[in-house]
Amino acid sequence: MFRRPTRAGEGLAVDEIDRLRRAELALAAAPSIEAAAHELGKHAMALLDAPAAIVIIEGVGDTVRMEAGDTRGHSVYETGSRMRLLDDDGTPCGSIAVAARSGRPYGERDERILDALGERVSSTLHRLSLFEAVRAEQRTLADVLSSTSDGIFSVGPDQRVRSWNQAMARITGTAEVVAAGQHCCAVFRPCDEKGVPLFGVTCPIRTGDEAELLVQIEAGRGGPIWLNCAFSRMSDGGFVVIARDVTTRKQIEDEKADFLATVSHELRTPLTPIKGFLQTLTRRDAEFTQDERAHIYEVMLREEQRLERLVHQLLLATSLDSAESFVIKEEVDWEMTVRAQVDQIARHDPMHEYSVALAPDLPKVMADEQLAGQVLGNLLSNAAKYSPEGTVIGVGVAHDGHRIVTTVVDRGPGVPMADRDRIFDRFTRLGDHLTRPEQGVGLGLFIVRRSVETMGGTVWVEDAPAGGAAFSFSLPAVRARARRPIRIR
Repeated sequence: MFRRPTRAGEGLAVDEIDRLRRAELALAAAPSIEAAAHELGKHAMALLDAPAAIVIIEGVGDTVRMEAGDTRGHSVYETGSRMRLLDDDGTPCGSIAVAARSGRPYGERDERILDALGERVSSTLHRLSLFEAVRAEQRTLADVLSSTSDGIFSVGPDQRVRSWNQAMARITGTAEVVAAGQHCCAVFRPCDEKGVPLFGVTCPIRTGDEAELLVQIEAGRGGPIWLNCAFSRMSDGGFVVIARDVTTRKQIEDEKADFLATVSHELRTPLTPIKGFLQTLTRRDAEFTQDERAHIYEVMLREEQRLERLVHQLLLATSLDSAESFVIKEEVDWEMTVRAQVDQIARHDPMHEYSVALAPDLPKVMADEQLAGQVLGNLLSNAAKYSPEGTVIGVGVAHDGHRIVTTVVDRGPGVPMADRDRIFDRFTRLGDHLTRPEQGVGLGLFIVRRSVETMGGTVWVEDAPAGGAAFSFSLPAVRARARRPIRIR
């Protein structure tokens, strides 16, 4: 009943060979294992006049079991049935079984037909197994390309986009269906670090250079996107481009460069007069009156205090990331703290007036008293910098039972809506660091935000009703404890 096919179709009639050829053509055209199994079962029944057949193919993708004819009424595994092994380039990968014919057993010619049919299906299975392997590799590659965070796209020798992965669509905001087939310059218009276009005659793909470049593109996300692009040539003259989004890293590098320029300028500003006056005081031929010496010492002390504040801000900013472990939260009389901070600032600032408005029945806050006082002091100092001389700086404190909100109102130029989030970032100053009227390294508001956050609050800025800016921050309020009734025995 069972035997391997070892002979071709010699000894068959012309019409039988023709029928085998048609079966072979049908098998060769099968697009899948399932289709090949269906064609094999159908042609086996037709060639052998068999009432039923079962084809089982495994080892080439998923296991396929295909039934043909009346398999319920005719068992393909009973006496008189026939079976052949199927192989994929010499490796067994399945079988075909045909049910016995009633009253007419299979003869030698039928055996040859079955052998020839098994031999012909072998090449089809080998081809399909190769296709399945290629499809599996393609699926794996597609999974890799779709899951990677790097943008990857390819272009042909005609500079038109062939492929465009999901990361590239996310980075540029251009979907694959839009990019595919388009000229690369139409969907990917890079510029170098100086803003010089790199498309057209200067496009790396057109010039044929294999290089790694830092480029910027505009993608409608509120600013340029910086990409580190590696261009690799393919054998047909096209290119594969791997684009890594380094916008955040570039922004940090730019912030560091701006910070270093700002800090170097700010450090030189107080050091220059201190050094100059010290050199003047060391001159043996110089004679100064008491008033002149007092003025020199006053200037040197003021610049030293300015230098000390700068160093203190730098040290405080570097330690705020781990500040939670050093914050001591306790119940703080916020009304007394506010009045003390305002009085201290007002004594050293005769150029402005200060007003305080406190809500009645103000509860205590749960905060670090020293850190919370520094927050208010920083906002008051910031308001004094930007408010014109003779104007009033207001401080208001309100509460809703759960939090206490403190607001410092200045009469300065205000903060544009687009800058109200980033102004609290580290090293952020509005305007050019060399031409702005008020100098600094951009750490004051960053320290305010991080300090408030470590105490469980938030900080924000809005327009003041009478012009200027209103900086507000919230701190958790201490809820009043319910008094227990006194029992009289």
